[in-house]
Amino acid sequence: MIVLYTLLSNSPNIRKISMMLKETGLPYTVQRFERPGNGKVPDELMAISPNGTVPAILDEDNGAVIFESGAILYYLAEKTGKFLSPDLKAKGEAMKWLIFESANFGPTMGELYHYILRTSEEIADVHMQRYKTKIAKFCAVLDHQLDGRDYLCGEYSIADIALYPWTGILEDMADVKLSDYSWLSNWARRISQRPSAEATVSF
Repeated sequence: MIVLYTLLSNSPNIRKISMMLKETGLPYTVQRFERPGNGKVPDELMAISPNGTVPAILDEDNGAVIFESGAILYYLAEKTGKFLSPDLKAKGEAMKWLIFESANFGPTMGELYHYILRTSEEIADVHMQRYKTKIAKFCAVLDHQLDGRDYLCGEYSIADIALYPWTGILEDMADVKLSDYSWLSNWARRISQRPSAEATVSF
């Protein structure tokens, strides 16, 4: 049994893991943490995720505790043998796009969200535009990669699962229209038709 640790949220990072769990069919339960009013990270969460972030999982089969969404996707792929090719070259292809999301797309969206919450600060506008420009660039990179492909690496993989949840908030957060990127838009539409695309955490 997988225990999924989360906050009361269905953020893109949480949705990635929800999608993966549904895709693999692994049984799981949800353990939700609540932040107190002072914003302090609960000690119980810190014991599982030293950075105080979610998602994190516990694999009750072997006691493994994994935090960071990219690491969780990789772990679940290795555990089930799904959505990550055993072939070294193909695995490398999927991993580089998984790391692209973890190192670039996700953090930039996170920084943008930080400044959206502080729109009354004049400096926020400068930073927000910088991050919006970066997101548009990342979308162009993905669009180019998807040219002629159904999925980022040809076959559906954890790289697609990692990046897809961000597409639903691109326009609202980053003023980026998915429809401006035809290959990326078709890719997102294709994934949206998978049953797992509707996966959310039930509390």
